[in-house]
Amino acid sequence: MPNLLKKSFNVANRVRQTASVVGLSALRVAKGERPDAVLLRETFEQLGTTYIKIGQFIASTPSLFPREYVIAFQGFLDQTTPLPYKYIEQVLKEELLQGNQSLDDLFAHIERKPLASASIAQVHAATLPDGREVVLKVQKPDVDVIMQIDLGVLHAVTRLLERLMPQMRFASLSPVIDEIRTRMLAETDFIAEAANIRDFQQFLQATGNTRVVAPDVIETLSTKRVLTMSRLHGISMVDEVAMRQYCDDPAQIMADTLNTWFASLMFANSFHADLHAGNLMLLNDGRIGFIDFGIVGKLAPESWQACMGMMQALQESDYVTMAGCMIDMGMTHERSKVDQAQLAGDLAKMITRIMAEDKTYTSGKPFNSKEQADELNKMMLEIVEVGKRHGIHFPRDFALLTKQMLYFDRFMRTLAPDMDMFNDARVSLLGQATA
Repeated sequence: MPNLLKKSFNVANRVRQTASVVGLSALRVAKGERPDAVLLRETFEQLGTTYIKIGQFIASTPSLFPREYVIAFQGFLDQTTPLPYKYIEQVLKEELLQGNQSLDDLFAHIERKPLASASIAQVHAATLPDGREVVLKVQKPDVDVIMQIDLGVLHAVTRLLERLMPQMRFASLSPVIDEIRTRMLAETDFIAEAANIRDFQQFLQATGNTRVVAPDVIETLSTKRVLTMSRLHGISMVDEVAMRQYCDDPAQIMADTLNTWFASLMFANSFHADLHAGNLMLLNDGRIGFIDFGIVGKLAPESWQACMGMMQALQESDYVTMAGCMIDMGMTHERSKVDQAQLAGDLAKMITRIMAEDKTYTSGKPFNSKEQADELNKMMLEIVEVGKRHGIHFPRDFALLTKQMLYFDRFMRTLAPDMDMFNDARVSLLGQATA
């Protein structure tokens, strides 16, 4: 009965908080403020964890959301403010202790200051009694409860938002909410993340890849809310000078990373879909570390081959081939009704317009700045919009694939500015892992 009362209180309290924040935003609109993407982003920030995750979903899913909302929510992809250690310690006790155990029985030491903090979890360094160094990925308190409550009232909230912001009226809202629910709840299940890590390690072993590693999961100290893994020591792959302490050629490290990831698209059960600067390391022994497998994607090999062809055709301004690849990607339910020539014409008009308007494309310089990468990202959003007008629907995880390709573009500008991902002899887009 106490647990039931506590749950009822949590539900009522969370609904009240949500209604209050949404009501204040509605009041701002009533007073004449524009109901745009910026207002929605500010509202989501105030609503907390679940809505920050929804904002991240919007930011990384251009195939479902209007361009201005995708851009507005890009800031949600950064780290969040960490929680005090006492809250993390309570989760560790609830998940790991049995009988009269204390945390001192399980760990020789736990660092109070986190290594990283995200909307769902915090990461702390620790040492086991046998001296092994580990990291603890600990789910923040009540995240799963808050998400379940929030997702339960989300339908009502989105109906209100649709009245306030007509731009947010999607063609079909239910599949969008289902997709959000699937991805968000998957990220709160660290047992599933542990399985993703094991799958990736099996892929490395099967392909004979010794250049890349992933942390080992400590099964006896891992649960749905706590993931304990071996600690990998190294540096983030964003500083070429620092990397030369552990390797002779940062560009070759980039090539090995790309080859491994491309191979995972073809031969692994899933691909790592969140390899940003914080999740990719050059280890002290010269190997490459892939970490944080909370977000993974799945894409049919034939869809990846079509995607690769589309990007190659974009580089070569071959719009007919580009249109054909978009159709071949499996993005349309009625491919016979898509007019390839008309689609190619619309792509040509859109890209020619962007190139004429922006000096980035007319300067003749390679893509080597943040502004240029942002323009490339905007072009991808435009391509999505053109495709949607022709009845083309992207595969579920195409947005994750595109986002990861943009991450790699940023890495390459730092580590290998002269490398062409599509034409470099060291890079195999068809997935030959580097052993």
